[in-house]
Amino acid sequence: MSNLEKIQKGMRVLQILSKIVLIFAIVGVAFTSIGATLVASDVLNMENQFLHFLSVTAEISKGQLVGTLTAAAVSLLFGGIITVFVYRYFTAELKEGTPFTNAGADRIKWLGIMQIVLSIISTQIVDVIYEKIGLAEWNRFDDASHIGIGIGLILLGMVVLYGAELEQKK
Repeated sequence: MSNLEKIQKGMRVLQILSKIVLIFAIVGVAFTSIGATLVASDVLNMENQFLHFLSVTAEISKGQLVGTLTAAAVSLLFGGIITVFVYRYFTAELKEGTPFTNAGADRIKWLGIMQIVLSIISTQIVDVIYEKIGLAEWNRFDDASHIGIGIGLILLGMVVLYGAELEQKK
């Protein structure tokens, strides 16, 4: 088996994994959004045994629970958006048959840029939500790792571009 065949098998596995992550993100957004809506509209209220347990144990109000669920939905939504771009990259790469193309390098670079920009936007929105509900100390969302991944993707795009240039010389 050639190295390119190994790379393509790895890309196929990563494409499948990105699809699974995307499905989990969609389900997570749906559940957290529905949960926030049901709590906000008093369909689920603090008399509910589970919600009562949450409110007593965590000492949070109805509004804070809605805000926490909304923040989780926002985070999952932005993660899902990034995952769509990742899935599209793997699909295009498998169609091209090699990662070493100019178009592939551009997609990786833009994936890195999207990772940085969307993680900053997501983190800012989540920060605002937690500030509004008075639980800023609960906020554990941090975009530093996502920015690092974005920078790594931009650098990887440059390496792939170099590989594409070597392929063209052959």
